[in-house]
Amino acid sequence: MASERPSALLARLGRASPLVRAALVVAGITSAVTTAAIVAQAIAIASVLGHLFRSSHADVAPGLAALGVATVVRVVSLVVGDVAAARSAAPVRRDLRARLVTRAVRHGYTGPADSLTQLATRGVDAVELYLSRYVPALVTSVVAPAVALTWLVVTDPLSGVIVGLSVGLLPIFMVLLGLEAKGRMEQRWREQQYLAGYVGDVVRGMAVLKAHGRSGDAVARVDEVGQSLRRSTMATLRVAFLSGFALELLSSLATALVALVLGLRLMNGTLALSTALAVLLVTPEVFVPLRRAAANFHGSANGVAAAGELLDTLEVPVPREGTIPAPDVVPTLSVVVPAQGGEPAQRVTIPPGARVAVVGPSGAGKTTLLRSLCALGPSPADHVLVDGLDLGRIDRDEWQRRVAWLAQDPHLSGATVRDAVRAGATDVADRAIVAAMAELDLSLDLDRPLGEGAGELSAGERRRLALVRCLLREPLVLVLDEPTAHLDPATRRLVDAALARRTMTRVVASHREIDADVTIRLALPERDPSSRQSAVARV
Repeated sequence: MASERPSALLARLGRASPLVRAALVVAGITSAVTTAAIVAQAIAIASVLGHLFRSSHADVAPGLAALGVATVVRVVSLVVGDVAAARSAAPVRRDLRARLVTRAVRHGYTGPADSLTQLATRGVDAVELYLSRYVPALVTSVVAPAVALTWLVVTDPLSGVIVGLSVGLLPIFMVLLGLEAKGRMEQRWREQQYLAGYVGDVVRGMAVLKAHGRSGDAVARVDEVGQSLRRSTMATLRVAFLSGFALELLSSLATALVALVLGLRLMNGTLALSTALAVLLVTPEVFVPLRRAAANFHGSANGVAAAGELLDTLEVPVPREGTIPAPDVVPTLSVVVPAQGGEPAQRVTIPPGARVAVVGPSGAGKTTLLRSLCALGPSPADHVLVDGLDLGRIDRDEWQRRVAWLAQDPHLSGATVRDAVRAGATDVADRAIVAAMAELDLSLDLDRPLGEGAGELSAGERRRLALVRCLLREPLVLVLDEPTAHLDPATRRLVDAALARRTMTRVVASHREIDADVTIRLALPERDPSSRQSAVARV
């Protein structure tokens, strides 16, 4: 992931979400108002002290009133800025997460699934922290010093020049240390992504590793990656502490130099006490926003790295979405089976309500064909026609609402059997669920806890429960990938009978021969790289 300037990253985020641009405008206004209130406070305090120095009976009521008003304005501006930043960052987080997950489902994700999970959870949360903390601090670090310096130059040009020169040196330190910190935090994010993917792979394959006596090596590798992440985290913290020390030292030296010059001028009688006090109070405030921005930059390290990866994913061009409404009745489907060698490609027509068998060994492309029918993956397959229309021209969301998909390894989400079957559809009655389960010889209490990933059920029970969920949707097209896997012969016959009673189009992928109206046979690719599939269609 290439490094980029904060302004470039903010511009990309602004293009991704208009709320980011609104947050920048609000941050700029509130920071300008806050700085103006700080200057007003300094002037009021200096005026009160100056009058009291000249006379203990001086009337300081106007100065105290001005100080109170400036304090209220400062507090209100800070609260408004914080609330606005938080309220603009939360919708951006939800929007980015929804777009990332939608894109991954519709168009695929090139990285491991565990890396996607890391990016969609901790990564997007880190982007929210980046937008709510670092971005306002970054805007303030530009606006506030400019406002304060302008007042210093107008009020006391000599002090303004000293502070201006000191501020001019800050970008050199900030750029050098910032580039080092950015490289460190990007390395740390990459290691987090790798660790998430590796741990996921190890956990899923632990049974195989244990059977071959390699579990110890895998655990040692996880520890090694964890130690590497710890070292990179400590290296990032060292850079953060160094940059904080550099900023504190430079701001302290600048304030001390201004105080020294002010003291000499007061002794010479060339400067009023109230002016000197106001300048001395405002000078540290020029550096406070810069130090706060540097601290938030390191605190939002994950957000900077995650935002770059997230935007890289979202900015990849995708095919244009279809807009034609999906059919409301069972459609006629047509799929193209790719050519093999010298044999031409064949178009297979699937009549409404037909039962289709997609038969072939593992790796022949059965799942790919089924996913194309469901408009899953990078783009709808252009060789799938629905009532004579290219599937890519049909509204994808509408089409997927009319299709039910049973994957080879179905995922059941929900705390109970009822939740897993309904999948958010609260209009599904309990008696319908019980009847559908009885049809598949599945006797489960609807309130039975499923555990994480429905781990309380056997593989066969999970598959049948997922099939119940598909059947209760009453789709126009039912697409099933190995629906009878992990089932005994008697239960297989029950599943086959239940599918035979349905009237929607049923497309079933299987390693074994099944009764069907249309059969599509797929074979493993030949060694010739130019050949992809061997297909024979029988209607």
